Amino acid sequence: MRRAFHDDATIFGYEGDGLFAGAIQRLFDWHDRNGPAADIKADIVNIDIAATIATVRLELDNWTGTNYTDLFTLLKVDGQWKIMNKVFHIRT
Repeated sequence: MRRAFHDDATIFGYEGDGLFAGAIQRLFDWHDRNGPAADIKADIVNIDIAATIATVRLELDNWTGTNYTDLFTLLKVDGQWKIMNKVFHIRT
């Protein structure tokens, strides 16, 4: 997962009433604590590309028992797409 993100990427969303925000390392740390999502289902809902920028909407079901809607912004850096920002919503 780390390879998809730019080193300076950020993450934002709410866990309950608390804002989960900051450097993307927070996501990597969360994933390390919670372990692999063996039964995850992922659907790419939308991709919008304009030259060297893009947005992606991803629906994730059962990532360690939780469902998410993720929005990503991407930038083509040195010829490779990198996620610059992840914003998420926890679905019930």
